[in-house]
Amino acid sequence: MKKTALFSILILILITSLVKNSTKEIEDKIFTKKENTRLLRAELGDVMLEYNYLSSPEKLIQYQSQYFENKLINIDITNLKKISIEKDIISITNFTDQVGINE
Repeated sequence: MKKTALFSILILILITSLVKNSTKEIEDKIFTKKENTRLLRAELGDVMLEYNYLSSPEKLIQYQSQYFENKLINIDITNLKKISIEKDIISITNFTDQVGINE
C-alpha cells in the first residue's frame, strides 16, 4: 500500500514536471511570436504612414503646386526609351518592355 502510494506520487511528480517543461517551451514560442508580430506591426505602421501621408495623390499634387508650380508635366510612359551599353554596343528599347508593363 505504501509502495503504491509512493509510486503514484512519483509518477504524478514526473508528469507534472513534463507538463511544466512543455508549457514553458510553448510560452517561449508564444513570446517569440508576439515579439516578432510587435516589430512587424511597428514597421507596418511606419510604412502605412509613409504611404498614406507622403505618397498619397493629394499630397503629391500639393507638393507639386507648392514646390514645383508648373515645372512638372505628364508624360506617357509608353514613349519612354531605355539606352543600354553592353560591350561597346548601344541598344535602345522601350521602357515598358524592360519593366514588364503591358501596353
